Amino acid sequence: MLDGQTNQALACVRSLGRAGYRVLVASQRRWPLAAWSRYSRGGFRLPGQTVAAFARLRAWAERQRVDVVLPLTERACVLCNAERGAWEAAGITVGCGPDGMLLPAFDKARTVERASRCDVAIPPTRAPDSLAAARLAAEAVGFPCVVKPRFSNAWDGSGFLPDLGTAYVARQEDLDAAVQVRRQGAHWPLIQGFVPGQGKGVFALCDRGQVTAWFAHERLRDVRPSGSGSSLRRSVALSARLRDPAARLLADLEWHGPAMVEFRDDGAGPPCLMEVNGRFWGSLQLAIDAGVDFPALWLRILCGETVAPTSGYREGVTVRWLWGDVKRFLHILEGPPPGYPGRYPTRWEGLRELFGSQPAGTRLEVWDRTDPWPAVGEWMEGLRDLLTRRQANGRASTLPGSSGRFSLAR
Repeated sequence: MLDGQTNQALACVRSLGRAGYRVLVASQRRWPLAAWSRYSRGGFRLPGQTVAAFARLRAWAERQRVDVVLPLTERACVLCNAERGAWEAAGITVGCGPDGMLLPAFDKARTVERASRCDVAIPPTRAPDSLAAARLAAEAVGFPCVVKPRFSNAWDGSGFLPDLGTAYVARQEDLDAAVQVRRQGAHWPLIQGFVPGQGKGVFALCDRGQVTAWFAHERLRDVRPSGSGSSLRRSVALSARLRDPAARLLADLEWHGPAMVEFRDDGAGPPCLMEVNGRFWGSLQLAIDAGVDFPALWLRILCGETVAPTSGYREGVTVRWLWGDVKRFLHILEGPPPGYPGRYPTRWEGLRELFGSQPAGTRLEVWDRTDPWPAVGEWMEGLRDLLTRRQANGRASTLPGSSGRFSLAR
């Protein structure tokens, strides 16, 4: 199990461990979240996010007689695919699709292009190839507009390029700087119109383009109030207005494996596609708790089994990521991103969310009384991470041009 520091890795380790599989955990961190689980039978600390580091991992995995490697982030998928033939020659199945399948999902310009031809609603979007074209694009979609890097994890063949995330631009005079810093080599960022509404995710597991399992939830709180993964979410019925466009897009991509199709829905017009995450998602535990064990189903497919389509799940299951709510409150203290046009919660609202009563029946994502140590490990590692970031930002604030804002990456 790669990316052991993530919530989805913990969900996978618990799922597969309880199903009787021997699970090993790899991560760049010394004590990744999933390694605290009783179901982790060993681990490997990656020396970096490079092809060479993954070659060392592969040699270790071969000695451990590993059958399947499961990458859970885009970066891990890219690095596994960089030498996919070597993994397969070692007798190890790579648990993600090849580059030809993944790239249209990882490249946001290609994603919206494929969505458009499938009659899936997209925001007003332009893919400029120069600064001048970006200015024209912003004028075409109107202000405020969104400047979005083409790749969340751009790979140049030897390393990953920086990703500064999405920028919200309210005025023409602020556009150039936002565009320039989000250029990734030859790839200029997308210019999109701002789409109001609630973020809604559709989750699927596909077997060569055919969906074998569906799931849906509603976000009750996002870690970043301007938009991100959720800290509080509830399973809901999968509506046809979300399922149908997601199914068309996944079929067009000939998708094989897990995927999250993210929409923005204002309840009036058709749901608007935001992106496709071609991997397991951070809120995976909610789907498992609601009755769709995606990791176990995916492993069966990887092992050559034919998996019959699942038939439903429990609605109304609510899961809270407590540490995510802590990070949400810190984002609220920072205030909205520059130029953000949407409503942003107040500090009082943030306090009430963090310490007030939660929806009836809410369960915690990381805490499990039969597997308690990950909850301890998350707080220990999280507090250390916050301290490290605060110290780094304190040093950075002494540099010319630094804002000194407290960063909460992930």
